[in-house]
Amino acid sequence: MIIEPLDQSPLVPLSQFKRSGKAPVEMNHLIFNNKDSLEEFGAIHRYGRKWLVSEPHLYQWLRRFGKDAGRVKTHDRMDEELFYQS
Repeated sequence: MIIEPLDQSPLVPLSQFKRSGKAPVEMNHLIFNNKDSLEEFGAIHRYGRKWLVSEPHLYQWLRRFGKDAGRVKTHDRMDEELFYQS
């Protein structure tokens, strides 16, 4: 049995994180467009009706995926146009 080490990064409520001025991007927009990826990566966690943010994971996620975050993929648009022209 393999036991992974526990991740002890503090979780901060989203509202508190936004007020602190540490949010490098507009968090509501980021979560709306990338919720599944952020949750899977461990950057955000749902606790009841609140979102909790793990700062270290968020910054790692932004470094890895931030380049394409919030952008509509152009090939999806082209596929839609071709579909509707048929």
